[in-house]
Amino acid sequence: MTITLYENSFVTVETADLYFQNRPNAEGWADLTTLKKEQALIFATMKINNFNFVGNKKSSTQKLEFPRDFSPELPVEIENAVMEEAFAISFPSTHDKNRQNGISSVTLGNSSVSYFDRENLGALLSNDALNFVKKWTVKNYDIR
Repeated sequence: MTITLYENSFVTVETADLYFQNRPNAEGWADLTTLKKEQALIFATMKINNFNFVGNKKSSTQKLEFPRDFSPELPVEIENAVMEEAFAISFPSTHDKNRQNGISSVTLGNSSVSYFDRENLGALLSNDALNFVKKWTVKNYDIR
């Protein structure tokens, strides 16, 4: 599997490697094979590409949602979102695994954790990725 920028990924392995060198608690990324990194970045791009972004594709023939008509470059927030989601895909937490398996809450004694998030609806594992993406998505309003 090979990354082709703007064909199957918004981010290269080299860019992600640099990002994770400076991110706290990301030591595991360096231990992944290039193939595993490529797979995670491509899958994260596929997930993020499904959002309803502001503006329009720059060209009707491009495969991915970016670049957009308002900017020739990929916003840094989308790039960061792909890398954060790729990391979450590669190193899912127990909570991520529970959410993926459709578990909405866990209770142990007097403590409980709820996994339902109306804004995410299971689309992304990483809340950081979701927060990066939000800036560039169309806001929906419920008008009655």
